[in-house]
Amino acid sequence: MKFILFLFFPLILFCQQKEDWASIMKIAMDDINNQDYVNAIKNLDISLKFSPNNPSSLYFKGYLQIIIGEKDKGCENLIEALYYNSNQSKKLYAEKCIDFDPKLNPEKFKSGKFTLQVLGDSQLYNFERKEDIQYETYSGQTYSGKINWLKNGDYTIIPTEKTKMMLGDIPNYMVRILKINENEYLYEKIVENQVQFGKINKIE
Repeated sequence: MKFILFLFFPLILFCQQKEDWASIMKIAMDDINNQDYVNAIKNLDISLKFSPNNPSSLYFKGYLQIIIGEKDKGCENLIEALYYNSNQSKKLYAEKCIDFDPKLNPEKFKSGKFTLQVLGDSQLYNFERKEDIQYETYSGQTYSGKINWLKNGDYTIIPTEKTKMMLGDIPNYMVRILKINENEYLYEKIVENQVQFGKINKIE
């Protein structure tokens, strides 16, 4: 009997936590409907104790913090929600936090081999950074560009003349690092009026 309990107790605990999270989230949603945003945030914090890093809890908490005037805290929580794959946070972050700067140090990501995955896409892309040049290989072709590192984890990539000839006109864009977690970072890529989010993982 003890052996069976050891097998099933973690599962029972997980199910209980899920139920507790759902019940607290319902209370938080009622608070939001009643425009009691401060109390809703308190209940969302409780929900996060039952389900840490839950993207829905983080999204609503960030959204409400922006509403009550705590924009920086709200943007930070939207970044966390994005990192944990919240689709809802993409549009809101692009609308409310496009000028938010987490001020992160990109030093460990300036050279090496990496994979890139756009949020919401299962495709992995490989590239390498060496001596301020980024090399990308796709469909047997290699493209390259000079990385121009700006302040606090912002950067642009200026394509070489050869790459321009291969790809034609390439719109200017800026990338901002939003969150660093060990050898991975979450980024936003701003191209004209479009914002793309993705993760870059250093593999070597």
